[in-house]
Amino acid sequence: MLSKKFRAYFILDSKVYFQEPMVIFFALIFPAAMYVAFGLLFGGATYGSSSTSYYDEYTASFLGIILLNTALFNISPSLVVYKELGFFRRLMITPLSINSIVFSTLVKAFIIFALGMTEVFILGWFMFDRILPPHVLQLILGLMVSAFSLFSFGFMLGSLFQRSNSAFSASVLIFQPMLFLSGASIPLDTFNDVMRAIAHVVPMYHVVELLRLSWSGNLFTEAAVAPVIISCILAFICIFVANKTFEKSAI
Repeated sequence: MLSKKFRAYFILDSKVYFQEPMVIFFALIFPAAMYVAFGLLFGGATYGSSSTSYYDEYTASFLGIILLNTALFNISPSLVVYKELGFFRRLMITPLSINSIVFSTLVKAFIIFALGMTEVFILGWFMFDRILPPHVLQLILGLMVSAFSLFSFGFMLGSLFQRSNSAFSASVLIFQPMLFLSGASIPLDTFNDVMRAIAHVVPMYHVVELLRLSWSGNLFTEAAVAPVIISCILAFICIFVANKTFEKSAI
């Protein structure tokens, strides 16, 4: 059973989050608007040799975009805002531990993601008359690995910055290449060879590949080995950096 202190912190943290229009925009409105816009433009197109539909090719990638938005515009800035206000310093003298704060932040992030995912599935149902992929278990596993990678990245950013304006600016700058060079919104086939090579360095590219393979039922194939390993390596690096820097920066 969750302690009263944890519940109190979680409620406070959630209230602060839902009072910020900008983070709500990036977490829920922006991905849905993009999904609808690209769906109207390219909804009838097919992709690859197997003639995959827009719904099957890009719905999974938009789930990745929601995870990315949650990491960059929820986890990272909220941690920095609390550091900036001296909130964590005051918590150090209370029984509430850093682990409880991290767990609360993760629970809130997963709730935000669940809302965004539900939103995308409802839009997919209205636009394409489909609501769930055939390989739900594989998609859940793929989402867990992807969330582990991107949420860890968000925690690392939150541990590195001391000012909310700097954290938000960094998130915006990181979001642009992550979005457009990952193939999550624009097909990489439209880019030249140099841009495609750069795209393979972008962590979000591997998350998108992992989610698409999970969506199509190919999570347990050789093609998924590299995206899973790279995503997990990124997560462990971010956790290591965050572990070394967060508590010191919060004091």
